[in-house]
Amino acid sequence: MSLVWNDLKQSAEKAMEANDWSTALSDWEAALKEAESFPDGDGRQVTTLEGLARTRFSRGDHDEAEFLYKRTLVIRRDEQGKDHKDVASVERNLGVVLFTAGRYGEAQSHFEKALNLKKAAFGDAHIEVGRTIYLLALACHAQGHYDEADTHYRKSLDIKNKALGNNSPELINLLRNYADLLRKTSRDSIAGQMEQFAKGIEAKQKH
Repeated sequence: MSLVWNDLKQSAEKAMEANDWSTALSDWEAALKEAESFPDGDGRQVTTLEGLARTRFSRGDHDEAEFLYKRTLVIRRDEQGKDHKDVASVERNLGVVLFTAGRYGEAQSHFEKALNLKKAAFGDAHIEVGRTIYLLALACHAQGHYDEADTHYRKSLDIKNKALGNNSPELINLLRNYADLLRKTSRDSIAGQMEQFAKGIEAKQKH
């Protein structure tokens, strides 16, 4: 293993943990120069691209992050096969970039691909499936596809409740976003219940 590449990767990851995106960007870009000298198919290349993509996204550089994730997706598919669980993760991350950029229809397409791959890899009730369904709910919600979003919110809530317990802080945003949908579809009473559930979980986290 290239010691230079390994040192740069470790430094970049530490910088990311500290939200020091400038250092992370510099380290990942230097690591990419190292990785591009490795043989085709070397896993360090795609690892570097993904780290650089995450950093670009965290800095708000959405166009650059999109380009990097698309490049990563091609490599993952070629090297690991289009049905590999790592391909699902890239599809998901690319969807998040597009969603954040307001390109909800494109984001939905990538979330759907990620969901199908994650179901095949983990089964229908896995927490990773529940998390991806939640992202799909958000994309449908943002486009005004309320019936689809409602179905996805309920499914995600069911999976997360079973996998994480009904007091998980991961449920807070899900409950609040679902409540917003319920209010938009004139179901204020149920929306209020969801908001109370979210407040209850939040209160327990403070103790």
